[in-house]
Amino acid sequence: MTSSSPVLTLNLLPPEKLYCDFDNWSSMFSRDMKILWDRSHGVPLKKLPNGISDMIFPYLILALSDYKKSQLNNMSGIGIDNLLNLWFDKYLLNKDGYFELIKI
Repeated sequence: MTSSSPVLTLNLLPPEKLYCDFDNWSSMFSRDMKILWDRSHGVPLKKLPNGISDMIFPYLILALSDYKKSQLNNMSGIGIDNLLNLWFDKYLLNKDGYFELIKI
């Protein structure tokens, strides 16, 4: 007898680029932007000094929130905190407005 129970698959791998609208959000954090670009462009998020990673954190939360909203059907029930835990060590900040997946 064969069982044909459906298999649930969920891809929790991060997207290649996680876009954050820095132009929009930078009005709230405008004085931070120069420091962010100078000190963190191309550096993996987990290797940033504490002060810099604290400044980037709001942007990452906003980008994750936007991504989660755009993927509502696929991300239902997965919290931003879980995505943050899964993905924080996989991105670097790109000065073009992306958290870019680190190439291995």
